[in-house]
Amino acid sequence: MAALKVDPLKIFALLDERLFLWLNHQRHPLLDQLMPLLSDERLIYAFFALFALIFIFSLRWKGIVIVALIWIFVMGSDFLCGKVLKPYFKRPRPYLTLKEVYLYKGHHWRFTKEVLAGESYSLPSCHATNVACAATLFAFLLPRFSWFFWAFAFLVGYSRIYLGVHYPFDVLLGFWIGWLVGCGGKYILSRFKDL
Repeated sequence: MAALKVDPLKIFALLDERLFLWLNHQRHPLLDQLMPLLSDERLIYAFFALFALIFIFSLRWKGIVIVALIWIFVMGSDFLCGKVLKPYFKRPRPYLTLKEVYLYKGHHWRFTKEVLAGESYSLPSCHATNVACAATLFAFLLPRFSWFFWAFAFLVGYSRIYLGVHYPFDVLLGFWIGWLVGCGGKYILSRFKDL
C-alpha cells in the first residue's frame, strides 16, 4: 500500500483560504462603513501623527529626533514588505484566486462571482507590517497606552481581511515582521528615551 503524500503547505494554504472566506463573509452594515476608514492610510497617518506631535511639543528637539527615527523604521518596514517580501513570495490577493469575495475597491463594495483578473501581491500585508512597527515603537515610548496602539493595529489588520484584499496569514506575517523591525527600533530609541 502506497503511503499517502501530504503537502503541509497546501493544507496550510487551504486553511488560510477557508478562514479568509469565513472572516470576509461575516458582514455588518456598521463594519461596511468603518473598515474602509481603518484601511485608509490618511487615518493611519493621522492616528500616529497625533502621538508624534505630543512627543515633539513635550520633548522639543529630542521629540523631533524620536519621531524621525520612528518614521525611518516604519518606512524601512514598508520597503521590506513591499519591495522585498511581496515580490519574493508572489502570493496573489484573495480576489485574484477565489470567487465569492466581498471586495472593497474603488471606494465601493462588490461581491465577486468569479475570480478577477490582474496582478497584485498580498504576502505580507504592508498595512499590518507598518502599523505593527509603529505600535511596537509607540508602545515602547508610552507603555501605559500600549493596549491602545495594539488595538488600533489589530483593527487595521482585520480591516484588510474584511475588505477582501488579504488572507489572515498575510496579516499575521505582517504583524510579526513589523514587530521585529520595531524591536530593532526600540534598541535605537532607548538611546534617546532617557536623555
